[in-house]
Amino acid sequence: MIDKKQVMFDIERCICQVPNGCRDCSKYKVDGAYCLEELLTDVYNLLKEQEVRELTMDEWREWKANPKRNPICKLWENDISPMWILNPNDVHEPALLMGKLKLFTGKPTFEQCKEVKWK
Repeated sequence: MIDKKQVMFDIERCICQVPNGCRDCSKYKVDGAYCLEELLTDVYNLLKEQEVRELTMDEWREWKANPKRNPICKLWENDISPMWILNPNDVHEPALLMGKLKLFTGKPTFEQCKEVKWK
């Protein structure tokens, strides 16, 4: 199985070693084709966007207001079983505001659940 973190590390290393290096080549964007550096940068950014992370309160409010929302995960304090939700009514807002409930962009791993910092 491909290790996403290793791929991201390798792409980032490649991009940083030759910043803007291939932009001078004559094949840059010929017929709308990607420059390799630009392609790697876009792939890296797409992978970075998919990483599981905790939602900020502003992101929570934006998610709640969006009728075409993607599912998110909620995790209760002292629990290691995140639950997928799609309905904002499934979030107990007082618990969220008190720091007893966390929301994530995706499903956190067991290790990520154990590492969550609670107030």
